Amino acid sequence: MRAYWRWWLPAVILGGAVVATYVGLGSRMDERIAWLASQPDVVTVFRNPITARSDALTALIAFTVLTPIALFVALVIILMVVAGLSTFLVSLHLPGWLSAPLVAAIAIVTLYRASEAWLPAWLYGMGVVARAYLVYSSTGPA
Repeated sequence: MRAYWRWWLPAVILGGAVVATYVGLGSRMDERIAWLASQPDVVTVFRNPITARSDALTALIAFTVLTPIALFVALVIILMVVAGLSTFLVSLHLPGWLSAPLVAAIAIVTLYRASEAWLPAWLYGMGVVARAYLVYSSTGPA
């Protein structure tokens, strides 16, 4: 009976996606992709007329394959930190559930404080992916 909510989670996610589509939250996605692809550092990527389409496809496949792997590794690391902190908190006679909000708060503050270090590289990477999407979808097969 405890796992009853797990059956409703996909339905809630699907319902949220349907509502977001109905409301039009994704209608400006083409504008956002065009904005990312038009960044000054990314404009010159995939300009070779011979290999641009295949390079863009390679970049899209790499992004599609490697992103879930990186997210999984990050999730495992975060869960290991939560478990370790939980053990430490329990040894101090504090509740173990306190470790998850504590790790989340520390991660959010750290990401915000270090945004100058990771945000430009992240924007460049997203710009390359957006440029690859535009190059691959706008050119026909060779």
